[in-house]
Amino acid sequence: MRVQHGDLVLEVVVNVPKDLVWEKVKKGFVIEKGEGIYLHTTIDDCEIAEKDGVLYLRAIPDCRFGVDHEEHKVKTLNPDKIYRKGIELEYDAETDEARQTRD
Repeated sequence: MRVQHGDLVLEVVVNVPKDLVWEKVKKGFVIEKGEGIYLHTTIDDCEIAEKDGVLYLRAIPDCRFGVDHEEHKVKTLNPDKIYRKGIELEYDAETDEARQTRD
């Protein structure tokens, strides 16, 4: 399952790496910076882990779980799932190449 929030893509992780070290982050943690001044941030406290340059997110009990962005608004995530962060690629026909999207 995949959730898209502007240029931020969150994919449900089926096989969670066993050696992830989880760290609690506060509401407003920046998951991704857009091209302009806008940010994809957590809507409440949650936990993150990083492995091989990949960011993972999971809910904390009794906290709202999701992301916010000034243009795309709040996207609630399933608190029973673990998500892996990705970036959506867009195709630029003028330069005939793919690049990461930017808000």
